[in-house]
Amino acid sequence: MRNRFKALLFIALLGIIQACQKKEIPVSYEGTPVFMMESNINGNEVNITAGKNNYYMFTGTSIDAMGVLVMNGQLRPEDCSKCNHEFSFYYRDSKLRNTITINNIEEVLKTGNYNYFNGRDTLNNISGAHISFNAYAPAGTNYTYSWDFGDGTGSNLANPTHQYAEPADYNVCLTVSNGGISKTICNVIPMDSLCRFQFTQTMSQNYVSFYVLGNGNSYAWNFGSPAAWAYSGLTTSYTFPQAGIYRVVLKDSLSGNNCDNTFSKDIMVGNYTGSDIAAGFNYALINNGNNTIPVDTGFSKVVINYSSPDGKQYSTYNAYAHHQQNNNYFNVTKVEPFEKNSAGQRTYKMEGSFKAWFYNTQNLNDSIFINTTKFVVGVAAP
Repeated sequence: MRNRFKALLFIALLGIIQACQKKEIPVSYEGTPVFMMESNINGNEVNITAGKNNYYMFTGTSIDAMGVLVMNGQLRPEDCSKCNHEFSFYYRDSKLRNTITINNIEEVLKTGNYNYFNGRDTLNNISGAHISFNAYAPAGTNYTYSWDFGDGTGSNLANPTHQYAEPADYNVCLTVSNGGISKTICNVIPMDSLCRFQFTQTMSQNYVSFYVLGNGNSYAWNFGSPAAWAYSGLTTSYTFPQAGIYRVVLKDSLSGNNCDNTFSKDIMVGNYTGSDIAAGFNYALINNGNNTIPVDTGFSKVVINYSSPDGKQYSTYNAYAHHQQNNNYFNVTKVEPFEKNSAGQRTYKMEGSFKAWFYNTQNLNDSIFINTTKFVVGVAAP
């Protein structure tokens, strides 16, 4: 049912731009153009300006299948049958709406950083999830710890807990120090439990047994040279050639769910007496918090659709794609009221920049990277 609902929601979003219904052409302004984009698409410069080359700024509103208000703007040519380099922006309201009446539009259309509406939202209701982190360090050492939770916050505790507000994938880093020596380890922590995994170990001198925690159906272990990726399995063991500190890496994948990730940790093996130190951690989901909003709403998030000259349709949203939020951004630097559109709706002019991976809506293996250094677009509000 969830996959069916996601597909219907995605089709509904795309249908807004793909219907290509004839609309009244907006006024073409004299002098300095109002709406524009300066983008780099897969390394190719693409600049669009409303009022030039038959491009216009269309605006409108819609209500999605969850009753969420979506404010949109499309910077595209007049002839939608071609739609070369068309961009469509969708800003999702911060509250559920049963009608298109909205009195607090400024709560949504404001400056700041927005997250992209992510297909991962639909898999688990984990907004507000608490996760406990446990640093790995041999007994008897005097270590200090510095955590970066991947969302702009951190901790100096050895075993902290942290609450994440958004269901993205976070690159968590731990730096361990012991006097003048320090070492850092980083692991991506997926909020989607279907793709979450790690490992633990037990050891007897140089002989170490490893155990996978989490989901997957394909495993590959790297115990360092000369073992490389010579071992596989949900559980495995390895005898290290000598005492020391080794960085062990596990690759895990889950077919059909786009789960391909690695998890690494330094292991202190045998009676090691050198000056090097180990950095590693494990983590556990404590609870999902008190989440009172429905799954799959994408409140206050952004979707951008793009039509390429060869007729392909791309979107930042794909319910079946692994969308890394921490490598993308959408930043709004200025918002101001603009004149009403042809439907009599009030509109707002928004300025900012963004970068993101866009997924082909018909072929998950086809994606493009778009980096927009500046945009000025319009969106409508009821």
